[in-house]
Amino acid sequence: MNRAVLDSSALLKGIFKPLRSLSPKVYSRELETHRKCRMLIDLIDDREVDTYIPKCCIVEMAAVSRRLSDKATARAVSRGLLESYEIADESLFFDTAWMVAMDTGCSGFDSYFIALDKVKNASLFTDDNGMQLHGKKADVDVILVRELDSIGIENLFE
Repeated sequence: MNRAVLDSSALLKGIFKPLRSLSPKVYSRELETHRKCRMLIDLIDDREVDTYIPKCCIVEMAAVSRRLSDKATARAVSRGLLESYEIADESLFFDTAWMVAMDTGCSGFDSYFIALDKVKNASLFTDDNGMQLHGKKADVDVILVRELDSIGIENLFE
């Protein structure tokens, strides 16, 4: 694999550990997902995979990071994304996103990630069940991180 699109769910779960207030079962599952997402992000960086995110992801990541932490962390997360990944402008994939939204009925936000994946012919990484279902309906290579084990993640980048 040499191209990837990262959904904000995979990015957020790779950056932030789950809240301790979750039930023990959910916390355990989400902590494991955090480890997998962190591993995914590290492998993408180590293997120099061409990685794309839509511009709107920067805004979403800033907002959620701010809710989970503080303004300085939200700023650092946003800047880190800008420096780490190719930020795709809406004009590159708007028409495709519009078609994806009409064909699948997914949210406008999800349609942006799926459309970017289509345009870049990449693999879309998410931890959002809905996005995975809509991505499959749109015929993109979509990977639900929580369904992989560590070896499966490693094998994607060999």
